[in-house]
Amino acid sequence: MRDRSLRHRRAGLGIVAFAAACALAGAAASAFTVYSNHASYMKSGTFFGPGKLPDSTIFDITIRNVVFLSDGTFVTPFVNGGTDGPHTAGEIATESAPNGMFSDGVTMINENADAGPFSLNGTTFLAGISDGGPHHGEQLALMHDGTMIMTMDLVLDMGIGGAGIVKMPFYGTTGEVVVPLSLQTQMGLPGGIDRAGSLPSGTKLSGRLGDFNHDGFLDGAIVVAGNLPLTSIFMPGAPYALIRYFETDMPVGGQRVGRLPGAQADREAARAKADLRFPEDSARFEAAAR
Repeated sequence: MRDRSLRHRRAGLGIVAFAAACALAGAAASAFTVYSNHASYMKSGTFFGPGKLPDSTIFDITIRNVVFLSDGTFVTPFVNGGTDGPHTAGEIATESAPNGMFSDGVTMINENADAGPFSLNGTTFLAGISDGGPHHGEQLALMHDGTMIMTMDLVLDMGIGGAGIVKMPFYGTTGEVVVPLSLQTQMGLPGGIDRAGSLPSGTKLSGRLGDFNHDGFLDGAIVVAGNLPLTSIFMPGAPYALIRYFETDMPVGGQRVGRLPGAQADREAARAKADLRFPEDSARFEAAAR
């Protein structure tokens, strides 16, 4: 079985930090969960493009075991259990024998980020956070001046091996982003498609952070805009954008959850709790086998 240890990198950016904005008070260390799916408030969100492709409903995702590194900074640790799981909903839906890898057989998936399959222009992709990039498989977040910034190494996998793995630089914010020009246009080359689905280049998208459904827990919207790399076999250089709505089980008033103590032993103990099979895995496997 593949090494199940959780790799950790003390770096700056990644998924939701609400400490300063909500003035949460100190409490015991704990992890929290982020939800973004068809059943959540405002549903999951929209993916625009890339390029001339029509807008799509973005894939569902549940992000488990999100923990604070310090006030205002937190991380989704890397978990990968190989063939033993836990496996993501996308793996189960797109692979006959999920093994924790994308279809190149090398790149591992952070299975703490339980992403569903993504249907884009008639093609089903396996979506997930990948290892091997600058984030080492983790999703990192920072809160600054009331704005949450989130980064990760996102992959869309067409299921045909290495050539069909589309790596998408992901920089999300609850602030504002602008749909860029195509890389071709930026480089002065012909053939660029300067739009992301229904959004022309130059369009601004705004996110938000708060408690908009008034249930006492943090929710909001993350916006992202970027370009597919020129090396992609799928819409090379084209702009894309997305807005993802999310909810959490982090209270927004009176109590902090998830603040990790500074001691290395405490951090390792908190991360060790993340290396567990998801409770619903057995039911999903049983349903898939019918």
